[in-house]
Amino acid sequence: MDTLKIKTVKPDDKDDILEVYRQCEDFLTLGPQPKASLEMVIKDIDDAYNEGGVFQGIYISGKIIGVVSYIRKGFEDKLSNAFISLLMIIPPFRKKGIGTKIVNTVEKEIFMDKRVTTILTAVQVNNPEALRFWERNGYHIGGGPVTRPDGTTVFQLRRNR
Repeated sequence: MDTLKIKTVKPDDKDDILEVYRQCEDFLTLGPQPKASLEMVIKDIDDAYNEGGVFQGIYISGKIIGVVSYIRKGFEDKLSNAFISLLMIIPPFRKKGIGTKIVNTVEKEIFMDKRVTTILTAVQVNNPEALRFWERNGYHIGGGPVTRPDGTTVFQLRRNR
């Protein structure tokens, strides 16, 4: 496989990220906004940084094939909690182990801070494939289902150090 990299996106990457979102509308249709838009991309990037997190592109041989966003520590005002808020990979690159490699890379970075003991994420109840993915990667349901302000209903998942 070609070189897999995760790197922080730049403002000029918005159009490439929008294309990732468009190719992932099968995921978006499960939530409140089924169609990708530049406004959605900008909001997700802004939300990540406003919450103290990062928003990164997933690249293979220099081409963006997905995005990942996470908060390294301090999620819900607990220094010990991190949160993976988004992982999307375009369909041609799914089910090839890339998602697991990305999760492992993000976990390794997060757990470099010894104060972090738990990584949380959330999966919509109408996305059983994503739930299986996270469970295969060592996460377990730690709460829910919970209805979020945007109207989606999610299971809260967790993985402890």
